Amino acid sequence: INAEYGGRNPKDAMTVTSQPGSRGGDKEIEEYLLHLDPADIAKWTTAQVCSQFLERIEFAYLTDNFTVNNITGKVLLLLEERNLVEMGVNVIGDRLMILSYLKLLKKKKIEADKMATLWSGETPAPGIAYSEDCCQCLAKMCCWCCITRKMWRITGQGIFYRIVPPCSMFTTVRQEYIDFRFLKDMELRSRNNCACCCKTHELIMYAEQADKDSEDSVTSRGEYTLLHPHAEKVEKVVRTAWSNARLVAD
Repeated sequence: INAEYGGRNPKDAMTVTSQPGSRGGDKEIEEYLLHLDPADIAKWTTAQVCSQFLERIEFAYLTDNFTVNNITGKVLLLLEERNLVEMGVNVIGDRLMILSYLKLLKKKKIEADKMATLWSGETPAPGIAYSEDCCQCLAKMCCWCCITRKMWRITGQGIFYRIVPPCSMFTTVRQEYIDFRFLKDMELRSRNNCACCCKTHELIMYAEQADKDSEDSVTSRGEYTLLHPHAEKVEKVVRTAWSNARLVAD
């Protein structure tokens, strides 16, 4: 007997003694779950799991089961059917409904993880060494808006970059995307720039592109260059994310 559970045996708290009556609309519940932020869920305490999840999906009668087993937000996102069985959720229909709701939360977490920024940066980077030529170097010192810039963002899904033309208020900003599924190879290079005075690092990425103008959908190989002081770090970030993306695909 444990005083923490009001003098009850913890195992007794895990025994389902009653079941809910008629339940509300699943559509409203799904909409509620889809609006939850996975980052916030991960911070939930056991009490919050019971109030923000169990009660909202109309399974409040399982509060004792979740409390006894210390189901926090992080644990909630890891639950599988065998765990629910071990927790004493013996009604098959209830288990399946809970699992279907958990599937929504887990799917949203996977999507959020994919879109989380792993690295971001801008090219051309500040400094003489990372200028393509003398003209660009002078423009960087005198007028940044006269330079075509690229805003890079690497996520677990791929590489995004926005191309901002000179004087962008009069032109269109274009966004490009390299999906890790089509990334084929990478090469990290070091070279001397500015009359061999400065050593720079650049990351060359090779990816396949679909030819939009071709009816046969012939693919061509594109080359993308990141000339940036963080090129070595970016290469490691991209390789890790690329490897993880391939594991998920397999």
